[in-house]
Amino acid sequence: MSDILHLQGSAYSQPAAALPAEKQPKGKLALKIFVVALLFFLIGETVFYLLIVPFASAVKVEVSGMSSVSAEAITQAAGLSKADKWGKINTEAVQRRLRQIPLIAEVTVIKKFPDRLIIDIVERKPVGILLASVGGRTVPMEIDKTGTVFKRVTKETSKLLPVISGLSFQNIRAGMKVHKQLVPLFMQLDLLQKKNPALLSEISEMKIEQKKYGGFDLVLYPVRTPVKVRTGDTLNEDRLQYMILTLDVIRELDRSSMIEELDVRGGTASYRLRGGTNE
Repeated sequence: MSDILHLQGSAYSQPAAALPAEKQPKGKLALKIFVVALLFFLIGETVFYLLIVPFASAVKVEVSGMSSVSAEAITQAAGLSKADKWGKINTEAVQRRLRQIPLIAEVTVIKKFPDRLIIDIVERKPVGILLASVGGRTVPMEIDKTGTVFKRVTKETSKLLPVISGLSFQNIRAGMKVHKQLVPLFMQLDLLQKKNPALLSEISEMKIEQKKYGGFDLVLYPVRTPVKVRTGDTLNEDRLQYMILTLDVIRELDRSSMIEELDVRGGTASYRLRGGTNE
């Protein structure tokens, strides 16, 4: 006889006993615990290196591009010490301090994670020796292409650079700049030094003479000829080559002792004889 009861057209059967839940393998549980622990460890490591190390590590300063001043002196001038923490250093403040040093033309300060501070410096390069008249005495200073005087003349530069005279100052110090009207002259000197330094070596001195109604002339003193040369405020390669060619002709004609000044301002040469006669 069947175990199934039929009641009002419906069939019912006795439910089977519920099966016990399958137990989770111990290996999978251990793996999950390991992954969670590893995740927390990585988060802690990241927080440690990003937030704690930079503010706990002493800064390591690297200075490049400076030959006349030691790295220690630059570090001190930048307001840095071995106790400073990398994360607290303000690079803009460091740059401002270093730009105040007259020897420095440009400076870049970069922070490298986690503890390096890189200071890259471009030194000023002299284009001439400025003989400044201060209180009746002459002060020789090196001057760069921007018209900035930045240090006293050294023996090395005194033999290589043209002398620039004719300017007077109440006082002169490293970091001062000449009048903006004169800056193009020093830019031209820098260009000549790069393109044709042999031309500049033909000049021992150039004197700046202010005009009565503004502007200035240059009076050049050649190395090989006792004839001074008057030119305008433009000093370029073509004009110097023309000057040297004309002086060569004067020497060949043996008229150096007769001519006091050669004038090349108008593009063609004229000269003044000793005693005041112009030709």
